[in-house]
Amino acid sequence: MAMANLPSMQQDIIRYGMGTYFALGLVGNICNCIVFTLHFYRRRASSIYFLSLSILAIIYLIWSIVPLFYTLNYTDSQTQLLFYCKVRLFLSYVLGQCLRYVVVFACTDRFFIILFLWKVLDIL
Repeated sequence: MAMANLPSMQQDIIRYGMGTYFALGLVGNICNCIVFTLHFYRRRASSIYFLSLSILAIIYLIWSIVPLFYTLNYTDSQTQLLFYCKVRLFLSYVLGQCLRYVVVFACTDRFFIILFLWKVLDIL
């Protein structure tokens, strides 16, 4: 009896849990894009990294979560089209890695700026 409710519980978790995750992520990343395009922040190099991080996160959310919502009411396209299955998984992986690399680049940029300032102030 408990096993009969499992698929409907999974659908409800995807529908409401991932729906909340998707909505909050989309709104938060759009707000980040608005903030980091302001004139005050455009002068900083790290804001360009964070702006690109927000744009990539929006693309990642749309690419990875929208097909989950589609499969709640219709048949899964991944089971019917092998090419789509491989492309979707590959692009999800690549976009996820791009998000991580942008964070690493932003941290590296900040590290070298602090290191440069430390060397300049040490010389003076």
